[in-house]
Amino acid sequence: MAPPKGDFEADLDRLRDRRTHGNRDDRDPADKPSWRERDLANDRGGVSDQDREVGAPKTKDRYQTAQAQKELKSQLGALFADKKGDALRDAILKAEDKAATQAAVEAWLSERGPLPPDGDVLAKALDARRDRTLRDVVEAVGGFLPDAHPDIRKMLLMKMKTKARRSFDAKLSSMIKALLEQYGVEG
Repeated sequence: MAPPKGDFEADLDRLRDRRTHGNRDDRDPADKPSWRERDLANDRGGVSDQDREVGAPKTKDRYQTAQAQKELKSQLGALFADKKGDALRDAILKAEDKAATQAAVEAWLSERGPLPPDGDVLAKALDARRDRTLRDVVEAVGGFLPDAHPDIRKMLLMKMKTKARRSFDAKLSSMIKALLEQYGVEG
């Protein structure tokens, strides 16, 4: 007598499942988790060990913690910000004519010493009128050029090349020519 049709299909399904997922009886008994391991897994209930630690932030608090850290960082940055230096830098960059640029550069040099290694500030400072001030600017540019981006370096060198042609100060012209020769710009 042939087995009923429904049982045959159920047997095929079980066979397919065994091929795909393996048979429980095929596993090595040593691979099975112990009852203790099973109980620990059930007790965890999807909570990670990190969340179980005392004082560890919960998922909802992580965003708040990140926002608080960001706020503290900005407050700390504001606390140690160089407000006077930023004001002097802005004065140089926002100077509208050569007289204002001269005054702003001299204010920086008298209060802070050498100009900062900033391509924008140095380019604007090259518009100063007095040769004595320009010597300090060219000295700062010379210190900045080795680390400068090639485009900024080229712009500063071209601007200094023009200054060397227009200046009557031999010391300033020789400083500029030495920099131009060092970087391979024909004067």
